[in-house]
Amino acid sequence: MKRCTHCQVSVKGDWDRCPLCHQELEADSKVNSMSPYPDIPLRFDKKKVIQRLMLLSLLIILVVFTLGLFFPSPLGPLRISLFGIMSLWLVALIIIRKRRNIAKGIVYLIVSTSLLCVYLDYMAGWSAWSTTYAIPIICISAIIAMFIAVRIVHLKVGDYILYLLTATLLGFLPATFLLFNWTTWAFPAQLSLLMSMLMFAWIIWKHGKDILTELQKRAQI
Repeated sequence: MKRCTHCQVSVKGDWDRCPLCHQELEADSKVNSMSPYPDIPLRFDKKKVIQRLMLLSLLIILVVFTLGLFFPSPLGPLRISLFGIMSLWLVALIIIRKRRNIAKGIVYLIVSTSLLCVYLDYMAGWSAWSTTYAIPIICISAIIAMFIAVRIVHLKVGDYILYLLTATLLGFLPATFLLFNWTTWAFPAQLSLLMSMLMFAWIIWKHGKDILTELQKRAQI
């Protein structure tokens, strides 16, 4: 059994945070109790995940090569496709491994890979490929991977709130490059913004009531 020093109550079970105020719980040395509820792990269908990732990878190749016919890119459709597919698989695998704290894992991945791309671009003489292509592609892939995670992995309501904030930030990050004229081609940043808005609208439509209830709970604490 653990104790919340803020609410001055003892909490049964394997809780890490207080269900009332969401602060970190401390071990209660006076009482030790087993959890009254079974420990149910977060499960996922590995075969279904691989199938969907393969389908999305083929879709990325088709879309990029099709767009390449109308919007020629100096990087070439093959490089853009490979970069998008690798980002998609990497984000999805991190989501699966870090599925108990998915939003944190995605933010960590986006920040680290984005900074790496900017550094490589700077070392190569700064041609703005990181802000024009790399970071928008990473963000778009992350948004797609988050959509897969929301559909496959059963998450708590609180996680959806983090997803909303993360998805919105992911979409608006490349859009800021347009304001500062850090891009040589506006389409990737615009597509990232569109994907973010669609992700935001979908989660609000499917889980808006649950999210509103959760926000009201937190506002009352």
